[in-house]
Amino acid sequence: HQLNNLPYYSQPFPKSLANSFGTDEIYPLVQTASLSTADALRTYVEHIVQQITSSINDWQNRNNSDPRTANEKLLVTGGGAFNTFLTEQLSTALKPLSIEVVVPDPGLVQYKEALIMAFIGVLRWRQEYNVLSSVTGASRDSIGGAVWIGQEA
Repeated sequence: HQLNNLPYYSQPFPKSLANSFGTDEIYPLVQTASLSTADALRTYVEHIVQQITSSINDWQNRNNSDPRTANEKLLVTGGGAFNTFLTEQLSTALKPLSIEVVVPDPGLVQYKEALIMAFIGVLRWRQEYNVLSSVTGASRDSIGGAVWIGQEA
């Protein structure tokens, strides 16, 4: 219950996680529970599944989405995509919400950040918005980044 009651989870969207959330918030709680490594990993898998399921359930409720007819897909692209146990547990939990868990090709999982950075760079080069308020929570979209064309700065 301590993991699920962390203040982060009640914050409004959009939001994102820094690595420090895991190391500074999650890990100390798991460590103080004095669990075996296997039990700690299992606890964290359950926590991840509960939080994702809760977020999707909240989203469906806000959008008046009927789980019986939703037929949505969740694309798993983080490091958890390589954790078969996690993706199986997630699939089981999301089945009643009509959400299919999809794990893409390992190459996409491993190199998605490089693809995203390249896409952001192309948008910047074309002087198109590459920082979206719908994702960042900013008041407006913007163009971020600098273009270096090979001259001395």
